Amino acid sequence: MKNSSVFPVLIILSIFFLFPNHSGAIPVNIAIPANGEGMKMLLSWTPLIKHLEEETNLEINLIIIRDHKTIKEELERKNYDFALIDPFWLEYWEKTDICLPFLETVSNKSRDFSSILIVHKDSIFRKLEDLENYNLALTVPDDSASGFYIPLAIIFTKGINPFLFFKSIVFPETFESILKGVAYGKLDSGFITSNLLYKMENRKYRDEIRIIMKSEPLGEPIIVIRNDFNKETMNKIREALINFSNSVGGKEVLNKIGLAGFKIPENNTNNTLSRYLHILELNNASPE
Repeated sequence: MKNSSVFPVLIILSIFFLFPNHSGAIPVNIAIPANGEGMKMLLSWTPLIKHLEEETNLEINLIIIRDHKTIKEELERKNYDFALIDPFWLEYWEKTDICLPFLETVSNKSRDFSSILIVHKDSIFRKLEDLENYNLALTVPDDSASGFYIPLAIIFTKGINPFLFFKSIVFPETFESILKGVAYGKLDSGFITSNLLYKMENRKYRDEIRIIMKSEPLGEPIIVIRNDFNKETMNKIREALINFSNSVGGKEVLNKIGLAGFKIPENNTNNTLSRYLHILELNNASPE
């Protein structure tokens, strides 16, 4: 198995790990967004990829990539076969016909996955309008839609232009950085994803923040497949992943990634994301 991390030139970060090749196996490239945690993502997904190789007798290349723009470009070039993406991007790419939903991920927490706006618990901020001329922390645009585009959409629904309303918009490296920055009083406000608050290691930060705004439920990350990928190989990989998520050992591995398993996608349209995309388009703020 080969593992590599490929980031945009401006990030200038690469991680290369080489594993023995499977002689004669068909190489399959799977891209996973790093969200600022390249090494952590690599280590947590490696046991799953190794199991997938053993079950399918395929050579799997795990690619840790920073942004969804690169994932889209590489899917179009047929350099990637599968990718784990924010469902926002599947909705946005729907008309491009470059990929199809393959498997939905299932969170190991039975709570809604939303974008939430947080402030320090002792701050004067009680609602979005209180943050005028203060700073807001978001993720990099192509990194996570739930940390950038979704926040913009729900702010626009309040009749507020975020680019004029806040004193500044800053871009910390990760959601964890935003959570810590707000908890320590270094940031006035910031958007993170709700699942971050369920992690045990974030309990001490959770107790220091207050949620003052949230999106509607967004849906879990989804694995997409290149639209012209071999169906026989596709079915083999799908069966292996579902069986793995139903096994005791598989559940332990997936739990470390923050997942409970995989399931067949129910439909291709997320009405909430479609509405948020429409709001962004009306305000000339949709992805280019």
